[in-house]
Amino acid sequence: MTNISNTLRRWFVPTICGVLAFATAAHAQQFALRDGDTVVFYGDSITALRFYTKQVEEAVLTRYPLMHVRFVNAGVPGDSVYGGYAGRMVERVQRDVAPFNPTMITMMLGMNDGGWVPEDPKIDAIFSQGYRLLFDELRKVAPRAEITLIRPSPYDEVTHGTEFPSYSSVLDKNAEDVSRIAAELQASGDKNVLLADFHTPVMEALEKAKTQSPQLASLMLPDRIHPAEISQWIMTEALLSAWHVDPVVSRVALNARSGEVVDRARTKITSLEKSAKGLRWIQLDEALPLPLDFNNAMTHLLLQVSDIAKLDQQMLRIGSLEPGDYELLIDYKPIAIFSREELQRGVNLALYKTPMLDQSRGIDSSEDRIGFLDQARFILSAEVKQTSSSTSAETPLRQGEEELKATIRANLNPMPHHFELRHQ
Repeated sequence: MTNISNTLRRWFVPTICGVLAFATAAHAQQFALRDGDTVVFYGDSITALRFYTKQVEEAVLTRYPLMHVRFVNAGVPGDSVYGGYAGRMVERVQRDVAPFNPTMITMMLGMNDGGWVPEDPKIDAIFSQGYRLLFDELRKVAPRAEITLIRPSPYDEVTHGTEFPSYSSVLDKNAEDVSRIAAELQASGDKNVLLADFHTPVMEALEKAKTQSPQLASLMLPDRIHPAEISQWIMTEALLSAWHVDPVVSRVALNARSGEVVDRARTKITSLEKSAKGLRWIQLDEALPLPLDFNNAMTHLLLQVSDIAKLDQQMLRIGSLEPGDYELLIDYKPIAIFSREELQRGVNLALYKTPMLDQSRGIDSSEDRIGFLDQARFILSAEVKQTSSSTSAETPLRQGEEELKATIRANLNPMPHHFELRHQ
């Protein structure tokens, strides 16, 4: 089998029944974002890294290609709920949030709020009070926006030593505080408060990685504070789940004996025909898989320790096949060899190197370039004393971003692909 190990295949190609159950649960509530929305990510250096924020944008682009959503990164290194070197909290909200008229705001803070000392009730109370003050200030400038409170990612004392002993428990407490504040706000009648949990899934992933891949585990949070890209995908999955993203890229079920489409979702099947060795058809999906990098060993660790595959379902199921193994080709390119039993259960094509993944990965590289320009623009506006020249300097940066976004849009729409299944 190509592109993914047999072990990963056994773990991460779920049965079609499990996929349908997950998809049904996700469809119970509509996706939180709508066409024309503006999302502002408010946070500290973990947000300013532009990993999970970029990944969320890519997921929305690839899962909902017809939807236009603007994403704004307002992360500042070292920030706390009260602000930091780029301005006090009130100033930050007025400068970095209010001008964009957001319809969705995320709050991801807590790493710098513990003072880098062991848990202290007084410091914790200051964090809780500041968190509520920040929420109130955001609510003032965006009274109708949905606000997603995020349980902060952990300080890693699991996979290697610590520079600040017991600081992990401080982040545990901060995460509990965020959950409590979210519950209080919801109980008070604020229906536009959501809660996402970055803390628990990253902690669980660290514990699993320490056991399953100890040589790679410490790379998930290499400095104990800032999650690497793999860990940020776990955070992305948590935020998208809180927003009820559709987990289905596409779903296809075929009957090999009759040459008929049994079931399909988010895709169109044409030119389905039986061949001497199997089946051929044309498939046009409505979405693309997440741009995961399967050339990176850390991606395979990500699949082992997280639920990201549940959010990236490009399912193919084929029944009534003759016994034996079958090679799947897409656009005449060999993808993988599957057993009859695997195809009957259903295989997740999002976990393979396909032309659809190549298209998605192309969007990822353009998003990286947008991130560089956006970071330069934010530094210019938030960290440099404003003059007429600094304001004019923002213009070419914004123009560059818009040109890249237009390029992404031009390359975004899913394309039809030629599928062939050959009996070996």
